[in-house]
Amino acid sequence: MSSIFLFFSELVRCKSIHYDSDLPTASVIIIFTNEAWTPLIRTIWSVLNRSPRRFLKEIVLVDDFSDRAELGEKLDLYIKYRLPPLVKLVRLKERHGLIRARLQGAKTSTGDVLIFLDSHCEANQLWMEPLLQRIKESRSAVLVPIIDVIDDNTLEYYHGNGRYFQVGGFTWSGHFTWIEVNEEEQRRRGSPVGPTRSPTMAGGLFAVERNYFWEVGSYDDGMDVWGGENLEMSFRVWTCGGTLETIPCSRVGHIFRSFHPYTFPGNKDTHGLNTARMAETWMDDYKRLFYVYRPELQTAEWGDVSGRKELRNRLRCRSFKWYLDNIYPQKFILDEDSVAFGRLRNNVSQPHLCFDNLQRNEKTPYNMGLYNCHNFLSSSQYMSLSKNGELRREEMCAEIPTYFSGNTEKVRMSRCHGRRGNQEWYLTQQGQLIHKVTNKCLDRADKQSMDDVVVSDCTNSWTQQWWFDHYAPL
Repeated sequence: MSSIFLFFSELVRCKSIHYDSDLPTASVIIIFTNEAWTPLIRTIWSVLNRSPRRFLKEIVLVDDFSDRAELGEKLDLYIKYRLPPLVKLVRLKERHGLIRARLQGAKTSTGDVLIFLDSHCEANQLWMEPLLQRIKESRSAVLVPIIDVIDDNTLEYYHGNGRYFQVGGFTWSGHFTWIEVNEEEQRRRGSPVGPTRSPTMAGGLFAVERNYFWEVGSYDDGMDVWGGENLEMSFRVWTCGGTLETIPCSRVGHIFRSFHPYTFPGNKDTHGLNTARMAETWMDDYKRLFYVYRPELQTAEWGDVSGRKELRNRLRCRSFKWYLDNIYPQKFILDEDSVAFGRLRNNVSQPHLCFDNLQRNEKTPYNMGLYNCHNFLSSSQYMSLSKNGELRREEMCAEIPTYFSGNTEKVRMSRCHGRRGNQEWYLTQQGQLIHKVTNKCLDRADKQSMDDVVVSDCTNSWTQQWWFDHYAPL
């Protein structure tokens, strides 16, 4: 079935949905810092042209201390003479950063619902009604639209195929990632265009009932500029009694840039520091896995989180384990969903060699490498043998082609597929790691640090004996 047919079939399905005539009103909040003129104006007009006026209470523009000339008097005059009075401009007198600027926008807003948009978007047809309808049904639902791609070079809007979309996940390093909708959620939602639960959100585009936004803790105002606030809100909403949902019939285009168009005051790692605050507040003992990837942040100055912990206690929020078990059960927990984990090393000679990703890009398949074992457990050398027989990192699994010619074959790391097959291994008491389909053994052979790992015919060689740091009790 072609993607064009799927897109139009889902469009028809969305248009057939009835929305109430007495929906809540919305304040659309758009934060910008030195945004280019064209994307900003495109965002504003798309909201004006594609939002029912009876529901659009206001558009609140918050200028976070821009210094581009066209965003000064030119923008003031454009708003005064070209835009309706419901478009309001708030200018901050110093740089607040995205998080605190959004808080200022929320304080200014008067609509029943807050809809946050980035300043380089295009709202699509019927984008607002599905969000308002769902919030009318459930005031504790925090909602995200389907985010379509706008080309950052041509500004062309690319529609998805209509039915297929992904929801939000996270990595243990504290970054947002896109994941598939699992089968249980596909069954639960009932319809391909039904509200679909999402473990996390990207954070740039979302809708929330205004009073609930403040009740559930708004933003952590101890966070600086940008980064980590989306995961913090995601974990907080889920564990404190709300829901986070993707609404398939609401679509908004977004320009995904390969760079940050603004600066970070003091060149601070605001994403890292903010995410450490999030981990300390919401991840309980699972913050140990975050610090495997970001050990330097354990002693960093990320500020006082006692106020956020008091909020968590006051709202009687659930544990992070509850979140993993109930909201993100497919998330692989490196040291819990494994029979062995830690460094995977061969001790045949000094220096000992360990599996190491050699800082290769893990967004695409790559060959697994070897490197001198560190004297600590670094993220680059963290390996797990899962209970399903996967020799894996967080999302990448070791695999071997089912058939190959020659005596050896390199070990390839590819996205874990969960179907065993060419990604299934087993560990013997002698320390051999055997690829089940090919019956070949991991072999250090004559490889040195920075070489790739191989498999070969199984022997009693010391080069085929591998040891993890930790083994789960039998």
